Amino acid sequence: MRFIVLRHQEEEGLGTIGDWLKQHGHAFFYVNLFAAQRPPANALMAYDALVSMGGPMSVNDDSRLMQTSLALTADFVQAKRPVLGVCLGAQAIAKVAGGKISASAFELGFSTVKPVTGHRFFSDGKLSAHEWDVFQWHGENFTLPARAEHLFSGDAVANQAFTLDNALALQFHNELSFDWYSMWHESLRHKFEKMDGLKPPTPDMPFAALQKNMFSLLDVWQTSWAIHGL
Repeated sequence: MRFIVLRHQEEEGLGTIGDWLKQHGHAFFYVNLFAAQRPPANALMAYDALVSMGGPMSVNDDSRLMQTSLALTADFVQAKRPVLGVCLGAQAIAKVAGGKISASAFELGFSTVKPVTGHRFFSDGKLSAHEWDVFQWHGENFTLPARAEHLFSGDAVANQAFTLDNALALQFHNELSFDWYSMWHESLRHKFEKMDGLKPPTPDMPFAALQKNMFSLLDVWQTSWAIHGL
């Protein structure tokens, strides 16, 4: 499949999601919205699926960048194509599907989230029902759109992930590898306030668990596309 990937800031690429896409024979193509690139007008014909990454802006911003991002996200969500949203991208999925995005507890750093084990993704035992290691960086959060299926919950922020048809929305950043985190630490820790949670990278940080969990989740997500004939 061919994935179009929306990047909202230079520092946020696919990370290990790109590794998963390559392993499964999927092609991907970046649209760097932060550099004023625009997706092709025929994106729904040219691409099979969409990935929308994170960024420091809000989906409630009335900017050209955000309008472009939301419009393409809406096209793919309404067409029931596979859509993966990470952090800002997850909030974009929620917004175009009728959810609300507003200020939440500020979460930054490694933490855990709880699986909603009644979700169909956990029905065959392929995903761990124990708490998942994640990395958080957000100050806004979504309400669940109508028909959305709650996938993960958290203590400080209840809505951590959901699915909607073929869309998968993740508030957290499990695409981070040691290298990506190191780049974030060097390039972003001076740009924002309240950076206490962005600790210097160390080998004992749970990057292997983040990748394992992300790959397992994406495997189950991919299997679920067959429900809608993809």
